[in-house]
Amino acid sequence: MKPTAYLLDGMAYVFRSFFAMRSMSAPDGTPINAVFGLGMTLQKFLHDQKPELLGCCLDAGSRTFRNDIFPDYKANRGAPPEELIPQFDLCRELVEKMGIATYIQPGFEADDLIATLTRQLTAQEHEVVIVTGDKDLSQLIAPGVRIYNLAKDDWWDEDRVPVKMGVPAEKVCDLLALTGDPVDNIPGVRGVGPKAACALLEHFESLEAIYADLAAVESLPVRGARGLRKKLEDGWESAQLSRQLVQLDLDAPCELNLDELAYSGADSQALEEFADRWGLGRVAARVPRK
Repeated sequence: MKPTAYLLDGMAYVFRSFFAMRSMSAPDGTPINAVFGLGMTLQKFLHDQKPELLGCCLDAGSRTFRNDIFPDYKANRGAPPEELIPQFDLCRELVEKMGIATYIQPGFEADDLIATLTRQLTAQEHEVVIVTGDKDLSQLIAPGVRIYNLAKDDWWDEDRVPVKMGVPAEKVCDLLALTGDPVDNIPGVRGVGPKAACALLEHFESLEAIYADLAAVESLPVRGARGLRKKLEDGWESAQLSRQLVQLDLDAPCELNLDELAYSGADSQALEEFADRWGLGRVAARVPRK
């Protein structure tokens, strides 16, 4: 049986670490709380899961191809905190020093790299575990693909997605196209909430099927069905745009190399030198070594 591949959503844990950890500084005064928190998180993950195949995907910057489609994509977030900015490169370097294959591509989000690697791995009959707390990645769940929320020790498979999202994994993109996502400033259809969107997708196979038969919407057992049809008519362009924004790219420029993905531990000298420079001795202490 081929080994399971673990794909880490690195950005999720960089931000989580920054906001969860108290302020910390390296010997030279550089803020280091996100780097420390990420390192301790990965240290525990390596100890608990003992992965044979492991990669970590990170964002290259704030602008991606989605901003070309919709300039206001994620515009509501503003700039990252000043104390976090110098830690992005340090987090990437730490992941590399821990011996973990790192994937980063300008113009694409970490989620797109995870999606592309997942497609390539499943094509080679590897099971995949996506390590994230991001619900948007649940669109990738399928036979042989699961999500592990490390922070909550919570596993999602095909049966879990409808419980958590209200629709099966293959309809998650359509759900988000209807409801939008305020976290990413994705508009969705004005006035359509999760309850109505789930009711629509329970009756229709897809977003395209809804718009192919809007007359049928009025007969749905949903409060305000007639008004819902009008909202859908008015929100057609927004729904199509939102669908483009939430759909992950399965063909991002990210080539799978199983030799790189094979995890054998950190180079001891490189990790120790990095840890000494930045005051990360506790992080380095329990990291497996080659």
